[in-house]
Amino acid sequence: MKYKIQALNGFNMYFDQIISVFRSRYEAEDNINLDQLSVRTGLNRRKSRMLLNYLADIGLSKKRTLKKTDLGIILFKYDDYFQNEGTLWLLHYLQSSNEYLIIWNRVMNHLYDVYEVSKAELLTLFENLEDRVSENTYKYHIGDEIRVILDAYINQKFSKLNLLEFNEDKYFINRNSDVPELILLCSIILYRNVFYPGATSLGIKDLCNSNNSPGKIFIIDEHILRRKLENLKNMEIISIESRGDLDQIRISDDLKLEDVLEKYYRG
Repeated sequence: MKYKIQALNGFNMYFDQIISVFRSRYEAEDNINLDQLSVRTGLNRRKSRMLLNYLADIGLSKKRTLKKTDLGIILFKYDDYFQNEGTLWLLHYLQSSNEYLIIWNRVMNHLYDVYEVSKAELLTLFENLEDRVSENTYKYHIGDEIRVILDAYINQKFSKLNLLEFNEDKYFINRNSDVPELILLCSIILYRNVFYPGATSLGIKDLCNSNNSPGKIFIIDEHILRRKLENLKNMEIISIESRGDLDQIRISDDLKLEDVLEKYYRG
């Protein structure tokens, strides 16, 4: 499996730069080049390219061509400065559930299972990579990426999600934040599309507890997630089957992420 150790090449997650590249990309025609993008953003060519690649990793531009995506078009239309908390939850899910971004992915899945954590503890999650990456990457880049992740949720814009608190070398995990139901549904569709493509039903236990599931990435306990699913059922967007041996939700195969997200932004 291919993976990327550093989502942002070791840079902190400065949202002003990410937003600048995102807006400049979506304000322009599809054939914008890196020199034009650098002029628009004031960032050098190398960093502009790196941030464009990051946007591609999380689905806001296309791989290789770096053209616009349907999801990116919706975000640009309704929240191009990423001010809405639902946007931040969605970006958090897109990044944290992405197994290609291996350090971010393992760290965020791990947080569901603990109530506090240290950087040293998080480093142990990657001991199996010692023989698979260079000595320099293992010694320095993995720890640096963990630093970037923790900083993103303490000092950068992801701090608004209130998932982590820092005190005396420990990071304390806050559970059961109030993720909007329609954003939760967006994450369920993303989870289905990546891990169960074509499925029209998903086990609720999987949605709560499996790696990369909405419950795990959002750090929501099962009883809270079930209540939110019930709310979505009452909105007549999904159905719940809990008779006999069944404990699952059903979602239409033509329910599109972009349609749900647009419904969320329209209120």
